[in-house]
Amino acid sequence: MFAERNVPVFIINGFLESGKSTFIQNAIIRDPKMLKEKVLVIVCEEGEVEYDDVPPSVIIYNIDKKEQIASDVFAKLREKYRPTYVIIEYNGVWGMQQLYNTPLPKAWKFADQLTIVDGETFTSYYANMKSIFADMMRKSSTVVINRCQRTDDFKTYKTNVKMANPQADIMYVNDEEGIMDIMLEEDLPYNLNDPVIELNKDTFVIWYIDMVDNVDRYVGKTVEYVAQVAKPDYFRDDFFFPGNSVMTCCADDMQFLGFVCQYDKASTLKEGGYVRVRAEIRNEFAPEYEEEGPVLYAKSVVPIAKPRK
Repeated sequence: MFAERNVPVFIINGFLESGKSTFIQNAIIRDPKMLKEKVLVIVCEEGEVEYDDVPPSVIIYNIDKKEQIASDVFAKLREKYRPTYVIIEYNGVWGMQQLYNTPLPKAWKFADQLTIVDGETFTSYYANMKSIFADMMRKSSTVVINRCQRTDDFKTYKTNVKMANPQADIMYVNDEEGIMDIMLEEDLPYNLNDPVIELNKDTFVIWYIDMVDNVDRYVGKTVEYVAQVAKPDYFRDDFFFPGNSVMTCCADDMQFLGFVCQYDKASTLKEGGYVRVRAEIRNEFAPEYEEEGPVLYAKSVVPIAKPRK
């Protein structure tokens, strides 16, 4: 007997009228490759765009209440429609844990998550519903910001998204241009050509975010900043993790951010202690990441007293 094929489940979340339905129709279900699939789209809110004229292989199922996000509902949908591909257009205001904590039917597997944001309402929504915004973006591989204009504050877009999810890719979309190619190096709050890029508590976060996205800008550069020492058990003997705790959306949501650092005397450093580290930046494979990424090579590491808040 053949094993049942895994059914990928994709989550597309965002606020009402952010462009989720349009994205799903244009980027996914109208893809010629999808004609071979039996696609079930579970729609959790009624927006401006209707699912009209969809291919016959696409089934639209509407959920009106948060309580309908339940394992027995999903099981009935599986039995009734036998989809080979599932898309959940999710109402992010319901809270992502409602969906994450709901067991999926056998063979249904979470494959990816994308967040769709309306650039026209980004600033006001983020200011007033920051925790909901962060909850939606935290596990998304990509954040799509729709309806962007060339005059928009892309630095704010990027910083706020990366505070919630440093690993997320960001796609800027304009109604006429399509996907926009945005470069932000000129907006960095430090000079990449300085002999030593000195960071403070505010610029550390921006540097971290830009390093994740554009490490090639920094290869061969020297950076200096104050950090707290972490030495996870799986690190090599002469490596440590000089990072800082950063508030991503609220006081209760902190992340410890930083990069692997090679230092010959790493074993002498005190776990949780503070240091001023000056290091050269390289981009290479690191076992600690299990992939290629930014690696610091210390030129000096000086223990210091705990900085004031």
